Amino acid sequence: MPRSVLAVLVLIAFTLLPSPAAAGDIRLHVDASEVARKVIHVREVIPTQPESLTLHYPQWIPGRHRPVGQIANVTEFRAAANGKVLTWKRADADPFTVDVTIPDGCKEIEVTFDLLLAAGAEGGAQFMTVASPKLLMLNWNDVLMYPQLDLPGAAPLEELTFAPMVKLPAGWACGTALPIKGATAGVTTFGSVALGMLVDSPLLAGEHVREVPLDGASGKHRVFIACDSVAGLDAPEATLAAWKRLPGEAEKLFGPAKPYTNYTFLLGLSNHIPRAGIEHHQSSDNRLAELALVKAGERKASATLFPHEFVHSWNGKYRRPADMLKRDYQKPQQTRLLWVYEGLTNYLGWLLAVRSGLYTPDEGRDYLAMTAARMSNVKARGWRPLDDTAAAASTLFDATGAWRSARRSVDFYDEGTLLWLEADVLIRTRTKGAKTLDDFCKAFFGTGTGAPEVERYALDDVLKALNEVAPYDWKGHFARRVEAVAEAPPLDGITSGGWALAYSDKPTDLFTTMEGLAKGVNLADSVGFSVSADGLVGDTVPNSPGAKAGLAPGMKLIAVNGRRFSPDGLKAAVGATKSGGKLELLAESGDFFKTHVIDYKDGLRYPRLDRTAGKPDVLGELMGPKTK
Repeated sequence: MPRSVLAVLVLIAFTLLPSPAAAGDIRLHVDASEVARKVIHVREVIPTQPESLTLHYPQWIPGRHRPVGQIANVTEFRAAANGKVLTWKRADADPFTVDVTIPDGCKEIEVTFDLLLAAGAEGGAQFMTVASPKLLMLNWNDVLMYPQLDLPGAAPLEELTFAPMVKLPAGWACGTALPIKGATAGVTTFGSVALGMLVDSPLLAGEHVREVPLDGASGKHRVFIACDSVAGLDAPEATLAAWKRLPGEAEKLFGPAKPYTNYTFLLGLSNHIPRAGIEHHQSSDNRLAELALVKAGERKASATLFPHEFVHSWNGKYRRPADMLKRDYQKPQQTRLLWVYEGLTNYLGWLLAVRSGLYTPDEGRDYLAMTAARMSNVKARGWRPLDDTAAAASTLFDATGAWRSARRSVDFYDEGTLLWLEADVLIRTRTKGAKTLDDFCKAFFGTGTGAPEVERYALDDVLKALNEVAPYDWKGHFARRVEAVAEAPPLDGITSGGWALAYSDKPTDLFTTMEGLAKGVNLADSVGFSVSADGLVGDTVPNSPGAKAGLAPGMKLIAVNGRRFSPDGLKAAVGATKSGGKLELLAESGDFFKTHVIDYKDGLRYPRLDRTAGKPDVLGELMGPKTK
């Protein structure tokens, strides 16, 4: 692909090859032997000069889109040199920064601290380093401090190097994208590595582990699994076969050039860590429930996880919005282009899930139906454009699920799926099938050199590449879809693809699976609210029948039509409204009770896609596998 002046190639020269610790390396010793107690001990030896040293604890980590550093869980912080304790002081307006007074003649200091890990799933996906008694997902940014980079003579991010090592509990094994220099007596050592690559290369360790090669002897792609039990490691053959097809389908999508040397899917399976998926250049940090590979429902619920994070190696890690590239980990990122970074990845992740076989075509369409319905229920779109959800991502990621329809959430993910499906169908129809979004992906993302590097881009670069594939007013198109408010989500990709969003009184299998895993009742498409298994009302769609009757998030349903609340009883009552049944809900709000009479006559409604007669099945064509 011809590269514009704005898209100058920025090579981050990460040191990957094992080597002895260099004189300028920061020696990082991480002792995780007591991880079962949720404590990690850290020791750093940092080369320095006399007078003072400013140290940062990382907070804005690439791929997280908001500050996530666990500085509140850092304890026992001390600095010393030549056997003497040094004075340090935290910055007034920045709790992630400390200044250390350095004595004359000092050439290095020792910094020690403990990291206290969250209990169970506490803190959610914002916590990057998590553990159960049987496994650990270690993200190095949580267990290090680094010298300030914007001082005269300071090494830039790609030149500041570390010599890391980690001590694990006896009998544990680990997987990571970093080349391992040596492993003995529970201690794993790595060669000199640049700070950027270190932070970009998490480590998964555990007592019960399994490695799954995805492409035979080449070793280019693999899955490394750690689980709380041996039973949870037993993925079915169909899942393993789909994983093995994934790299080939990605190559058909992006072309043969890779933005990585080798790629490792790290998969932590535990009921005692938060679920997550975090992208990295040469690996991904994936976390699911202990038996997620064994239980069919949980496998389907997580079908897009590996494809999504894998796509990020091209979109987000290799090609990255220029405003999201910062000199260090303390500068806030500008996230306005997340509808490209995450939205396009969400679409391509869904696409690869279907093409590789993690979803059947029917499940792929059911996924789209649920996405389209969910975005149709977001009434805040009437005042808040998609662009604003991306710009305000750091405030929305950890917001509660309640009121999301009224204020919007990180909708650039789900709406991004619809947005880029529409772009794909547009390209196919305008070129009469000669070109597809796959061609854009090859031109824009498929120019890697087989090593982790970053090429920055601006929106104009995206528009230019799209126009080279299929001339169109892409600038105006995305201005309407992204920057303007709209009462309805972009559904043209579905309708022009030969299908239509419809509703039935029977849920699809995928809807039933998702609803079951949520342990509640999803009635957003009928009466306009969701409710947990014990009756707690969740998100409520503005102006829906439930909202008009006075229901709101946080209320608790006590009775349905005079009978004690149960999920099945509520579904039955809503279904009976189609034949004239009443719907009266007794709800508790704080210390008060009220009966809410819902004016509703349409019964149960669940989203699905119906085939449109006389239109070509473009959707079926684009979902088809590209490898034999």
